[in-house]
Amino acid sequence: MKTLILTALGLAAFLGSTSAAPPPLENRTIKDISDVLPLSVLQRSVSPKFYKSLRVSPIKGWVVVRAQLAGTHLSGMKIVRSSLDGAFDPLALKMAKEVRIAGRYSLGTLIPTTSVLMHLLIYQIADGTMALSFAHLDEPGGTQSKYFGCAKLLVLKSNGLWTEIEGPEGLQGKGWAIRAPGLRNDVRATVLLESIYHPALSDQ
Repeated sequence: MKTLILTALGLAAFLGSTSAAPPPLENRTIKDISDVLPLSVLQRSVSPKFYKSLRVSPIKGWVVVRAQLAGTHLSGMKIVRSSLDGAFDPLALKMAKEVRIAGRYSLGTLIPTTSVLMHLLIYQIADGTMALSFAHLDEPGGTQSKYFGCAKLLVLKSNGLWTEIEGPEGLQGKGWAIRAPGLRNDVRATVLLESIYHPALSDQ
């Protein structure tokens, strides 16, 4: 049922945005900004059907927040890219505060801080506005890490309230886990992450 909801929302984003007239700067799809938007991370964080709809759905707005990962939380959030006159900047900062990332290790030691980028993509859909967010490490090789988790999806209704569309039960509220390329031979870490995240991902 959740897969159908996400797929329908994705298709609605495409159909709804064709009737609207988003600013020329934002009238692009994720394919058009793949040089700065890590599609491999996004693709892993949504269902395959929803991802296909996102690939052809024009983006209405795009906000990027840079922050520092300290432990599993983000701090020092700063808007580094904004659009639509900053209308969605407060939402982006709020969602960045809710990001949780675990498993950032190097040589067996938890790295105290590292830079993170959180992307907030805005789409116009038939019955409102849809916001999709996901985060990744902002460092050399950061997008090459293996990410486990699901993107956050919210819909702004006509009453002005944002409603979160919950992801798969096994992933909801877990945040993100990362396995760096250097840990690819860490069997215990791999098995743990696969057991927590992959069964739920396969059900999306």
